[in-house]
Amino acid sequence: MKKFLLLTAVFLLAACNTNPPNFDDSEWGGVISPTDERNNKLNEFIDAYANNDLESVKYLFSDDAVINVNDDTMTVQEMIDGFSSGHEYYDGINNIDRRINTMFYNNGSIYTNYWYTWVGTNKNTGENLSIKGHAYFQWKDGKIIETYNAFDPTEYAKVFEWVAE
Repeated sequence: MKKFLLLTAVFLLAACNTNPPNFDDSEWGGVISPTDERNNKLNEFIDAYANNDLESVKYLFSDDAVINVNDDTMTVQEMIDGFSSGHEYYDGINNIDRRINTMFYNNGSIYTNYWYTWVGTNKNTGENLSIKGHAYFQWKDGKIIETYNAFDPTEYAKVFEWVAE
């Protein structure tokens, strides 16, 4: 009977471990969520970008947020102005094939990772453009404090060649 109780206790203790077998408890390990509220907030930001209404989601960012786009650092307002200016040269701007997950790191950091395909139609040439990209958004106290957006701007920037002529 003692063996049975001991085995039952060991089994129950083992069953209480809710971490998956590959759980990483290191500083930069953690838990990923495809359903966190920050994912919805990011979708709100992306939709506002497509609708050329980024001012409506400015509240998502801290006042001193650091915005990085392909290694160019800017303020939130500079990002809003820059992203909005794209609508002068492209119709139908949208980010499709969205993959959004929020990562809760063991060190207390929270990042939302975002993979996407940017699409738009060049107003001058009628050419459809499609560019894959990735971004992360770091959160603190419910606000985005840093973001990095990476994509190949080569084809996107060609629209500015005819503007300069």
